[in-house]
Amino acid sequence: MSLAAILICGLVVAWLVVTVLAHIPPFQFWINRVDGCYFIPHWNFFAPNPGDKDYYLVARARCRDGRLTEWRNVPLYGPRPKFAWLWHPQKRAAKIFNDTVQSIRFLRRVEGVPDSGLPFSLPYLLLLRTVSKAVPATPDAAEIQFAIIESTGHDERALSCAFLSSFHRQ
Repeated sequence: MSLAAILICGLVVAWLVVTVLAHIPPFQFWINRVDGCYFIPHWNFFAPNPGDKDYYLVARARCRDGRLTEWRNVPLYGPRPKFAWLWHPQKRAAKIFNDTVQSIRFLRRVEGVPDSGLPFSLPYLLLLRTVSKAVPATPDAAEIQFAIIESTGHDERALSCAFLSSFHRQ
């Protein structure tokens, strides 16, 4: 075995040992303090705050005569493919939607952005574009509105409106 191979193997083994130690509380503080460039990975197999809510995007239209249409579910992705356990790139759409919902929640609660300022944020504009493209416009619709519905529970689902947008011209 060459000297370069021995050095590379030694480096990989040292990195593995430090990675394992970084997940043990007595060593965690010191390793995180030294690891300023974040070379050591951190894995949370069971997150401290697991997701316990499902989110749905719904939309409705306001017609020119002031009448409101029924809320319709906005399809974000197609049915789960047969080989999703192996390859499922459509899952990214669900991740993007979840991140967008979390961003809106963060802007409202932590950053204190008022509801009047949300239409100028990137997450809001992303949802508005998604709704505008996914929901076919009815012939007499003048404006569109979307909402984020939050669902909790397994046996008995509790639904609540997590966010309601303003009306926007179509």
